[in-house]
Amino acid sequence: MITELECLPCFFRQITRTLQYAGVNGDKGRSIMRKATLIIENAPLSEIPARTTTLINRLLREEIGSDPYQRIKDTYNRISLERLPAMRQMAQESPDRLEGSARIAIAGNVIDFGIYESVDVDLSLTESFRLELQQDEYRTFARAVAGAHRILYLCDNAGEIVFDRVLLETLKEAGKVLTAVVKGVPVINDATLRDARAAGLHECATVIDNGNDGVGTLLEACSPQFLEAYRAADMIISKGQANYETLVQTGDTRIFFLFKVKCPVVASLLDRDHGDIVLERCRGR
Repeated sequence: MITELECLPCFFRQITRTLQYAGVNGDKGRSIMRKATLIIENAPLSEIPARTTTLINRLLREEIGSDPYQRIKDTYNRISLERLPAMRQMAQESPDRLEGSARIAIAGNVIDFGIYESVDVDLSLTESFRLELQQDEYRTFARAVAGAHRILYLCDNAGEIVFDRVLLETLKEAGKVLTAVVKGVPVINDATLRDARAAGLHECATVIDNGNDGVGTLLEACSPQFLEAYRAADMIISKGQANYETLVQTGDTRIFFLFKVKCPVVASLLDRDHGDIVLERCRGR
């Protein structure tokens, strides 16, 4: 995956949205925008978009001096926790509990304020059970789960991690040893250890952070603790588009990507429609 021209407006929307959340405008806002524009101008189109957004968000965090997304992260952790009992029931009542749990986890991927201005989690849940989940890919996923002992679960956004709890609880009841991974530093509305505690992830998995502020999972920047868990895993469940962007080129067939299609570049790459749900194994090189 490379940066397409369609990615450039998205970069600028993310900058503008972050400044709005931070309440930054006027001269300071224009100064930050100019600095961020230089990052975009110097970003090679041969690079994956997540590397550019990592640099942009690092600049924004340094210039703003706080986490502009913390309030909305807290809000969506709360909103999602209110729905947790109903989501557990949906999984239990599914003909295939593992598939139902995976559909719920994917539905939570809509909580992405790096892309969206507002989200409807209830609609996303409904759609996730209506939309096609490619059954050949799901059967491969189910076989991998059955054969795995240690599963590494790469989390994405705050709020979304409550949806992930449903899948993690299903995996735990199946006897799997689970490690859930969040970001080491706040970036956009991605989950951190604070969010993981709020969402109760520690009740169903060992929770660690990856030691860095990268958008997605930039393996070369991750901590030794994370890399040890990564190497030891029998299976890796990777949530979200940014993790897809940063890991698909590894050719690591232990990885299964779960996400909603939220941009035209990814839709074109996968020959899917915006809003589709994806469960796909990483292809070997």
